[in-house]
Amino acid sequence: MEKVFIAGGTGMLGAAAAKALSDAGVKVVVSSRKDRDEIGEMLTEYSPLIEVEKVELLDLESVEAAFAKHAFDGMAVVAHTHQYAQTRDKNNEIYPILINCFETARKSGVKRAVMAGSMAVYGGLTPPLTETVTFPPIVGASAGADRDMMKTFEVATKRAIEIIVMDYGDDFQMGLSIPPGLQKPEPHELETVILRAPLMFGPGYQALGNPLSSAAHVAAGRIDRFQGFAAYGGAPAEALWASLSSIPVNYVKDNAECIRIALTADTLPNRIYNINSGFSRSPREQFEAILRAAPDSADRMGITPEDLPNEAVDLGFTGDLFEEDFGWTSSYSLESALADYIGWLKDHPY
Repeated sequence: MEKVFIAGGTGMLGAAAAKALSDAGVKVVVSSRKDRDEIGEMLTEYSPLIEVEKVELLDLESVEAAFAKHAFDGMAVVAHTHQYAQTRDKNNEIYPILINCFETARKSGVKRAVMAGSMAVYGGLTPPLTETVTFPPIVGASAGADRDMMKTFEVATKRAIEIIVMDYGDDFQMGLSIPPGLQKPEPHELETVILRAPLMFGPGYQALGNPLSSAAHVAAGRIDRFQGFAAYGGAPAEALWASLSSIPVNYVKDNAECIRIALTADTLPNRIYNINSGFSRSPREQFEAILRAAPDSADRMGITPEDLPNEAVDLGFTGDLFEEDFGWTSSYSLESALADYIGWLKDHPY
């Protein structure tokens, strides 16, 4: 793999993936909607192998121009506009973005494309949440529960994304009405792979809906107090944290490293992988890890470890398949990941 295009490359995961790829000697072009992008400038300062291009992913001509300028042999799509959607139009932007990126990659001779997926596809299903689970045609009612953070529209969108991406990794199916003698199959060389992730935290995360990230910002002095801070859905962070004992958390640098591995591996034994850092799901143990990483922040938190449950529910969401195929496990402990994140927050203004 010599040069990779990252769609959505100046977001949290895209920036981390650009760094991971450049560290491995791969040239990277990340897309940005802006003429001047603070994260983009940080990336180009980080490595001479990283370039930032102004690309409007919703505009096919803009995407094609980027691919015509560069000879990409790999692509990572980490753009997810629907996560912040307040209208159906905004939610649906992800579909033309996917088509523009994958169609252009296919026509430009890109060999492999990675899609950053989400465990939200499992909304409404019962454990174990493995790569072999098949989805019913209708999203389960429980997927819309606020406590699960998996709104029905988001579950449906994530599943639709996977259908589109997986289709681009398969041979094109001829129309049923075309007589056999007139069928002309297209040559197909684009490999696609989906990496499903749970909740992520780490450098560049700005929404602060994840209580673990909120607490890290308090530990870094970016937020005055954790208790009562509004997290996902406006819920108090400590109350939401207490209900998240079933949801794994990943350090964003782990997901970025897995994107690098999936793009540069000689072969892809499977096309869908769950990515899991393997950290404790216990809210109490997660909070204790923050206090060990930043003991001077205890008074500003407003809560103690005993205010959070120590139990954790196992959903069967593991990274075992990725480990079996590529030998990867996280190089971080939860405490070292949080210490790395808190240190980054102290050095950066947002």
